[in-house]
Amino acid sequence: MSPEGNIELYRLLGKWYPVAAGMPEGEDFDFDSEIYDSMDVIFRHRDDVEAASAGVQGVFRFSFEETVPLGEIRPVVMEAFEIIELYKEP
Repeated sequence: MSPEGNIELYRLLGKWYPVAAGMPEGEDFDFDSEIYDSMDVIFRHRDDVEAASAGVQGVFRFSFEETVPLGEIRPVVMEAFEIIELYKEP
């Protein structure tokens, strides 16, 4: 994937993580580790929405000791797959 695609994927997850974690808007918290771990999971399972969603759920659970329902994760993963497809290298 092109560097621009990686940036877009990071932005997508960067918007989603604070909301999923229930952080108030404007709260300053570093989600870099979780975002990069989630990007790795999404790349490894880029042909399987369920496996990628479960992987992101696991990253979230490990970091925050709470479980986000898969139904809230799937749309983000599907959008991530679209970004990967859009920015894939020829």
